[in-house]
Amino acid sequence: MGPLGLIEALIVLGIVLWQVRRFRERTGAYLLGVSLVPAILLGLVITRMPACGSGMSATGECYAPVTGPALIVYVVAGLVGFVLLVVTLRRMFDT
Repeated sequence: MGPLGLIEALIVLGIVLWQVRRFRERTGAYLLGVSLVPAILLGLVITRMPACGSGMSATGECYAPVTGPALIVYVVAGLVGFVLLVVTLRRMFDT
């Protein structure tokens, strides 16, 4: 991904979060969508590989210690997006 991808992601995130008051459903959908695939993939990595430093597997593959906290961040972002999306859609359809 590199620094250019990170800069692009931060710009898009800034634009989306800037619109949170006007378009809450868009922000909720963005957070939910952006967090689903990484959370699933990191969850699979954690369940199928040993952590580095806890003994190597037969293939020599392991995941970095930062993988666990990254998974937590993606899950929290997904939950925040889901709640924001549901609350906004309920308000839209209740009126």
